[in-house]
Amino acid sequence: MVQYNKLTKYKQEDFLEIEIIKYLQKNQQPTTRAQIAEYLVKNVGDIPNNSLKLVTSRKTGRQYRPFMNRLSFALTSLYKAGIIDHPKWGVTILTKFGTGIDTSDEKYIHELVMKGWGVGS
Repeated sequence: MVQYNKLTKYKQEDFLEIEIIKYLQKNQQPTTRAQIAEYLVKNVGDIPNNSLKLVTSRKTGRQYRPFMNRLSFALTSLYKAGIIDHPKWGVTILTKFGTGIDTSDEKYIHELVMKGWGVGS
């Protein structure tokens, strides 16, 4: 069992990438970022139920949701890797390539993401 809040930001993103793929493979329909976030928080036991709460930045004093930042980076990484697409603003779908991804092969997914970001090419 993963303790999500104890992971580094990068490991949180890696974890979310896998869970996003699993959800989209199961869901098989266009999905919004908010729907993905809600599903993950409610249905992935390793993600605390209070993950969508607002926190105040010590630096700026503004409120934000750290979980949504990590989720956004994870979605961007999956997009750059060619695993998901955004057919219209605010909507996420799996690509044909993404439908065939084996979510148990975390190393392979990480390599795809790194290539998408231009790291290790």
